[in-house]
Amino acid sequence: MNPPELMDDLVDEILLRLPPDEPACLARASAVCKRWRRLLSDRAFLLRRRRRAPPPLLGFLHNLDNADHPDRFVPTTALPIPPPPPELHCGMALDCRHGCALLDAYPSRIDLVVWHPMTGHLLRRLPRPDVPYLLYYNAAVLCAAAAAGCDHLDCHEGPFRVVVVGTEEDNEAWATVYSSESDEWSPPTSARLARGPEFCVEGKPATLIGDSLYFALVFGIGVVKFDMKRHRLSLIDPPAELDDGFVLMPLDNDGVLGLAAVEDHSLLSVWSMDVSLDHGHGVANWEKCRVIELDSLLPNLDHSTPVLPIGFVEGANIIFLRTDAGVFTLELRSMRVTKVCKNGFFYAVVPYTSFYIPGVHLQQQHSGPQISNGRAWGSQAANMRRGSSEQPRERAPLHQQRRAGRPVNSQRPTGDMVRSSGRASRLASQVRPPWRP
Repeated sequence: MNPPELMDDLVDEILLRLPPDEPACLARASAVCKRWRRLLSDRAFLLRRRRRAPPPLLGFLHNLDNADHPDRFVPTTALPIPPPPPELHCGMALDCRHGCALLDAYPSRIDLVVWHPMTGHLLRRLPRPDVPYLLYYNAAVLCAAAAAGCDHLDCHEGPFRVVVVGTEEDNEAWATVYSSESDEWSPPTSARLARGPEFCVEGKPATLIGDSLYFALVFGIGVVKFDMKRHRLSLIDPPAELDDGFVLMPLDNDGVLGLAAVEDHSLLSVWSMDVSLDHGHGVANWEKCRVIELDSLLPNLDHSTPVLPIGFVEGANIIFLRTDAGVFTLELRSMRVTKVCKNGFFYAVVPYTSFYIPGVHLQQQHSGPQISNGRAWGSQAANMRRGSSEQPRERAPLHQQRRAGRPVNSQRPTGDMVRSSGRASRLASQVRPPWRP
């Protein structure tokens, strides 16, 4: 006599206890039988799992292309995630959020593409925004229903928004918002935010808190805030003690902006600021809320090579740290350290998080062209240029283009893009780290 089957509620309780940071366990469980697959893809189960833990970190995108890192995506779990398609091999990874990844297919031209790593879909190639010439820019992608309280369980191919924030040499900042529902950009918003000759937005992912996005400036000289609800730009001063770069992050409490920086080679300092008290005047009340001694956590630190924070995982409170021994993740709650990459001189990484949903993951892995917004993606569209039949050409690193005095945006030619000083060369490297050595 066969034993009776377990009730669905009991099976749910068993599946909920699978490791939340290893979605490959869910993938194996979904292959057991159709019943388990149905339970794992049920929305009620996904909601219960989300209440227990945030979306797990599946890996990160980077912009360093060499023999040590042939793939642009570095996995951190056993769940296979494909790298960006060949059409985007020379592109720049800018942001990942709510299941989507944002890449710049032709850096310096604001030729943006939204890609969904879990399914392999190229969701859309965006039209170029109608903005004045931007010497430096960054961008972020987010679910269009984020402000309305979307749980982001199954919005992986739903409406989305893209925000581009750029700066010019005369301390002018610009911002514009793209909506996938209208396939249009909003009228540009501009503001003159005095900060000096090195007023340049940094090439690290932005941080989302409420209705605002926060972008770091190079050398840690400040933070640009873009209020998406009011379409307003403002500048926030960093802590006075800092004199170099940092990573921005949302802290556990709602409405609290966090900042992490390494001081004295091995001290990771975490600062917090209540963004509800910021009224757009640049005055920030930063408080140092935590100091972490890295010598006791990271192996064999060589203090001649500085430890740098290069990324943060929203919702999971995980910081990426670059050391001479490799790239590590540090979980701020448990203080668990994990080595995720043997080596790699990354200036910044773009973490990718997502829930595993049976039937969605890699559902479109085929060799045919993919259609997005009425355009084919494949060998005939590999150059990513609308209306062009040219074959793609390898582009020189952006900092080399600026050094050569070439215009980096077809909308407005420029003269000498980068001053000849060594500090200016470092500036170009930080804003857009070279993706080719």
